[in-house]
Parts: sequence; structure tokens; C-alpha cells
Amino acid sequence: MTLSREDTAAAYARHRALHDARRWTDLADLFHPEGYYWEPFFGRIDGREEVREFLRSSMSGLEDWVFPLQWVAIDENRVVTQWLNRLPKLRRDGSHFEFRGISNIAYDDEGMIVSQEDSYDRIDAVRVLTEAKSPLLERVNGAVLRLGNPVVELAKRVTGF
Repeated sequence: MTLSREDTAAAYARHRALHDARRWTDLADLFHPEGYYWEPFFGRIDGREEVREFLRSSMSGLEDWVFPLQWVAIDENRVVTQWLNRLPKLRRDGSHFEFRGISNIAYDDEGMIVSQEDSYDRIDAVRVLTEAKSPLLERVNGAVLRLGNPVVELAKRVTGF
């Protein structure tokens, strides 16, 4: 039997309510005991209790971060979302230090998460995190972006990246 779209939406609403309340370890209760979570830096975390421990440790220190949703797509047994990973500090120009991510969540027929795979550009994440910690890097990055693609292409040729 397939979880209806409406039941999938209800399962995701439970997920989002805990997420918005920053009840990170409680999110693990929504996982099937043998479900898994995949994260770009840490890889695959198998099992509800391992997911709980991962969320406890990885979300510690991020209490002031927010994760605004950009869009949500819901189908039977599956939810795909795009969100922002937004740091609490603002750039000098007033914009946010943030990077985009996508979650692909699969549910079993009882509405338990069997897999959640989060994806984001790790290089962009490191760039944003580093820039947020250093006003000098923020200014340099802003200048490079203002100069545009020719500078980026030149840097690629010079560095080989």
C-alpha cells in the first residue's frame, strides 16, 4: 500500500513542526528504526538512534541559524524541499550569509522516514562559513563577485581548478 499524498503531507508537517521548533533530537523519532539520514559532509547515518545522536551533536551551536523553505514538492511517500541554511550574522551590504540545500525524504506506508538525503554545495558552504567569520574574506569575495566571470575564469586557469 502507498501512503497517500495527504498522509505524506501530514507526515512532513510533523517533521517541519519539530524542525521549526528546533527539536532536533525529537526529529529522530520520525525515522523508521532502520531508516537513514545522508549529509554531504558526514555521509550516511544508519538507524534511528544514530540519527538522533548525529542531530544532537551536529546541531549544537547552531541555535541562532534559520532554515527558511524555498519550496516543497509532495507526492505519495516522498517530499522534496529546497531550503536555505542561513547564518545569524548579516553581510556588510545587509544580505544574509546563506547557502541553498535540498532534502529528499522518503516515507514508508506508516509515515515513518526511511531515508532523508540532504544535498548542498560543500564548497559554497565552506565559502559562506569562512566568509562569515572574516570581514576581510567578505570584502575580497564581494570584490571578486563584482568583477565577475572574467576574474573567476582567470583564477581557474592560473590555479588549475
